[in-house]
Amino acid sequence: MALLDDIDRRDRALRDDIRRLGRQLGDTLERQEGPEILALVERVRILARSLRRDGDQDAGRELSELLAEADLVDAILLARAFTTFFHLANVAEQVHRIEELNTGPRSAASGRFRATAERVLDRGVDAADLAALVERADLRPVVTAHPTEASRRSILDKLSEIAVLLGRRNDTSVPAHEEERIDRRIQVLIDQLWQTDEIRREKPRPLDEARSILWYVEQTLRHGLPELLDDVHGVLDDLGVAVPSETAPIRFGTWVGGDRDGNPFVTPEVTREVVGLQRSLALGLLRDELRPLLRELSMSVEIRPASAELDRWLKERADDYADVLADVGRINDGEPYRLALAIIRQRVEETAESPPTDRAYRHPDELAEDLAVLHRSLVEHDGELVAQGRLARVRRLVTASGFHLATLDIREHARRHHEALSRLFALHGEPYDELDRGARAERLGEELAGRRPLAPAATPVDQADALAVFHELRGLLDANGDGLVESYIVSMTTGVDDLLAVAVLAREAGLIDLAAGIARFSIVPLFETIDDLRNIGTTMDQLLSTPAYRELVRLRGDHQEVMVGYSDSNKDGGITTSQWEIHQALRRLRDVAADHGVRIQVFHGRGGTIGRGGGPTNKSILGQPAGLLDGEVKITEQGEVISDKFGLPELAHRNLDLAFSALIEASLSHREPLVDRTTLHRWDEVMEIVSTSAFAAYRELIESDGFVEYFRSSTPVEELAELKIGSRPARRGGSDSGIDDLRAIPWVFGWTQSRQIIPGWYGLGTGLAAARAAGHGDSLVAMTAQWPFFATFVSNVEMTLAKTDLTIAERYVERLVAPEHRATFDTICAEHALTTAEVDSLTGGGLLAQLPVLQRTLAVRDRYLDPLNVLQVELLARTREPAAAADERCRRALLLTVNGVAAGLRNTG
Repeated sequence: MALLDDIDRRDRALRDDIRRLGRQLGDTLERQEGPEILALVERVRILARSLRRDGDQDAGRELSELLAEADLVDAILLARAFTTFFHLANVAEQVHRIEELNTGPRSAASGRFRATAERVLDRGVDAADLAALVERADLRPVVTAHPTEASRRSILDKLSEIAVLLGRRNDTSVPAHEEERIDRRIQVLIDQLWQTDEIRREKPRPLDEARSILWYVEQTLRHGLPELLDDVHGVLDDLGVAVPSETAPIRFGTWVGGDRDGNPFVTPEVTREVVGLQRSLALGLLRDELRPLLRELSMSVEIRPASAELDRWLKERADDYADVLADVGRINDGEPYRLALAIIRQRVEETAESPPTDRAYRHPDELAEDLAVLHRSLVEHDGELVAQGRLARVRRLVTASGFHLATLDIREHARRHHEALSRLFALHGEPYDELDRGARAERLGEELAGRRPLAPAATPVDQADALAVFHELRGLLDANGDGLVESYIVSMTTGVDDLLAVAVLAREAGLIDLAAGIARFSIVPLFETIDDLRNIGTTMDQLLSTPAYRELVRLRGDHQEVMVGYSDSNKDGGITTSQWEIHQALRRLRDVAADHGVRIQVFHGRGGTIGRGGGPTNKSILGQPAGLLDGEVKITEQGEVISDKFGLPELAHRNLDLAFSALIEASLSHREPLVDRTTLHRWDEVMEIVSTSAFAAYRELIESDGFVEYFRSSTPVEELAELKIGSRPARRGGSDSGIDDLRAIPWVFGWTQSRQIIPGWYGLGTGLAAARAAGHGDSLVAMTAQWPFFATFVSNVEMTLAKTDLTIAERYVERLVAPEHRATFDTICAEHALTTAEVDSLTGGGLLAQLPVLQRTLAVRDRYLDPLNVLQVELLARTREPAAAADERCRRALLLTVNGVAAGLRNTG
């Protein structure tokens, strides 16, 4: 009961904050738009609440009539009002998630890593093995510019300040007069929000996306990550084991400026610009961190001597840095650490100049070694605790960010490499295009093992050619070090030739030379379709059996990264088959790696929604196949998930703590299956039944007559491009119809807007029913209770079902879909009812019964989402009329509702 009381207390506190913010928003509306508009918003809110909470159909009819009759000015104001409310509610929820962490059980409040360490040690893991894993671990969140964050940065900045103010206001030690000051500032910010346009006037460029997304990385490196790494090192110290103080097992990656797949705007020049931005941010961060370190390390030789090594270090640099020492020596004479840090900071300053000076650091390893000299000197002379303080923080920052902030992944479609090679082989009279995959792979293997240049030095290379990217990459690595780019990802990998093609092109640029022992980056296959996932074991076995490629992997430390794609596999086969085939593919990868003596690092290409692999990251990690993880994993973070996870330092700390702790636990405690192999084999057979039936149901839906027309008419997918939320086109090819070329993001975004969300659940009901009919009902219950993979999958689908609202979706169908295509909706409704019933039979008590706070939160949100959805239906109908095609105000009103629904549902793409 005490726990329930605590939940209720926190729930009430959250609701109180949301109500107060709502009243402040009402004050803004009344002052800036007039009491009539506030009254209209209130009337819509009350009608929506009566419809949703009480089932009042008269209120529903009045709401529909009211919104249908609204002129465009009122429609725009209504959409903006409810969208702004959702922004404020989201901020309040973020702040209360932090407070829940800080006031929760001891294990949560003191950090998930500590609780995880205690748990794995209780299971018999040696503390030394825990430390060894932390030392070699690599958790890599990879931020991408995939466009599912509908809010502009101008909006997000103001919301971030409101979050800070709200957190301060909830501090019980804050005096009443400061509460009043905070409320006044929040009111000002809400006024600013109201006067800021939510709709972008033009699509962002890749550099704009980089500025926005890298801000979150920089802020996390400043505030969230250092504190977490301090916690990790502190836990290990308490256990009597230690890792080198510079160890930073969490680093960021990024695709912004490197993801060329289907984005013609990511040119070599753009990649250079983004790398320059990353370098500027990283060096600025290091400069800022060195300043307080210089102030802190005031130790004097009059009290404790410095090491002989540090004395030599200073003497060796006295002449070259006489100007620096002249400035600080008068005040800091006899304080060797401050003198050394003055030199180090000056070198970082000059490294940031363009071009860098002769005194600049050429590589972050040089800076790391200089800081290590200070560390060793302190340890030698009773300063071990000092060495583990801010100095250790800076050293870990150098490890985590280098001079590039985040490792930049390069990604390109497999087809583009073959196009480039076709032109190069044609120069030698070889018909590359005429070779089948097997012959092509054999020919590329021979070429990779040889030394003949395919492209002589005088060969002209168009900047749009894939070969140009490798020449640009060579220059970037030469200038910034090989740590800048570690992975080159090949989209739509189907066969061995797709990877060998990259290796041969890289050889042409001098990035790979097997004879000379050069391999400056890893080649990463991305398996995205159901067929490619099923063939992953065969493909990787053939690849690692190719002598030239195996040598390349050896040069990379016998380390092979493999990426699996959740988005396209879902669009291809539905959520059940996508998730199951990925799980089986990961098992095959584990076995192939063992056969060939290589380490596999899995890169999970997840989105924000369940339909694109979303859901709690820690649960996803813990649900990986036994024996797969050994301290390394990469996971994409994109769209609104980035601001939700990393928008506040405390949330960044919490989310990284959860993910890292799960990685440690899965690596140490999940080396063998949690159940016996006979049981696991039986569950595999059951899951195969579920997947096969779900796949058939899903394919039958999307291949049915009129399905494409239904999708395009019952969702705002065709209008999404007008939002200008990303630089990348919505389609891979030139087609403007059908779903084959449509990217997974608008596919999911469109279904979510209309509240059908079929990528997150469709087909599972049929699959579960088939398994139950085959006599496996008891096994399904056991799988839910004991198999982390299956339990997480069912839980994620349950959450999506709770967000699905076919009563709202029916409004889209009745108003927008031609009568001859409406049968598709009947099919969707039948599968939804079946899936809800089947999931409830496994979880019990109704959707989200085990998560009452989330259940109540979604119920409240629905009352405010309903007006936006109803208004969106009306505006879609208006904008699709020929007479309204050029009406900018009508399109603006529609796009505002898209923004609002995205804000209300949060994980929309």
